[in-house]
Formats: sequence, C-alpha cells, structure tokens
Amino acid sequence: MTETIKFKGSASDGVIRTYEKQATDINGLNIDIKNKKIVVYTIKIKNRIYYINKDVFFEALEKLKNLNLHDINFG
Repeated sequence: MTETIKFKGSASDGVIRTYEKQATDINGLNIDIKNKKIVVYTIKIKNRIYYINKDVFFEALEKLKNLNLHDINFG
C-alpha cells in the first residue's frame, strides 16, 4: 500500500491549489522562522517546494515514519 498525502498549498507562483502526492516522493520537510515570530512550513516533493500549513507538515512527517525510512536528513 502506497502512502499518499493530500494538501492545499502554493508553489512558487503563489496560487493555492490542491495536491495529492506520494509520500515516497518527499525529498524534504522544513520549518523556517521569519522575524522571530512567523513560522513557514515547506515540503519538497521531487525538487519542487510547496508552502503548506502546520497540520499538513506533521501529517507528512507521520507518513514518513510509517514508511520505515532510515537515515533521513532534513538539512
């Protein structure tokens, strides 16, 4: 069974769309704090970066855990 993740997010064009992607295609997850108070969550899938909300970020993290991946580096 392949894990999928559905989310609303925006790519570099800034337009919010609904996406459905395979969890195995995730290349990275990132939390960035701007001006010490704004938190920005991003997910990188097949070398494209999407801006997502906190719930989607933690859902993706949970699905990665379910895939039993090892040696993951989110640097």
